[in-house]
Amino acid sequence: MSPLVLGALLVAVLLVMAAAMVWQEAVRRPADEPVTYVLEDAVRFIHEGLGPESPLARDDVRRILEWEVIYLQGVSPRHSGPLQAVRVGGSSDAVQFIMTQITRRSGPRYSEEAIAAVLEGEAEYLASIGALGPAVEEAES
Repeated sequence: MSPLVLGALLVAVLLVMAAAMVWQEAVRRPADEPVTYVLEDAVRFIHEGLGPESPLARDDVRRILEWEVIYLQGVSPRHSGPLQAVRVGGSSDAVQFIMTQITRRSGPRYSEEAIAAVLEGEAEYLASIGALGPAVEEAES
């Protein structure tokens, strides 16, 4: 086989592989596939959204999100039962819980505003992956 034919064959194989990768990406997530929350994707999305002037590193964002997950799982004594609806973007109770837990373990590290900004960024991440449902009316107390 001549070098020219071999080169043309290799180029053709490369083009077929590139076309297969483009097709695979185009059909990657059909509409009926469940939405998946990936912590590292959320951390990257939120950290980039905070901007370069933010004092929070990726590890800080991850720590805040991990404590929010614990809060949502009902570890907080005020929320020991199952949650019916969750306020996207974090409630003031969530911010206080996260701040208290982090301060208790490693001293004061983040302001309430920084924690709230991370939780708002998480709401934007959830919207970007299609994980938000319709708004729920709050029950009268």
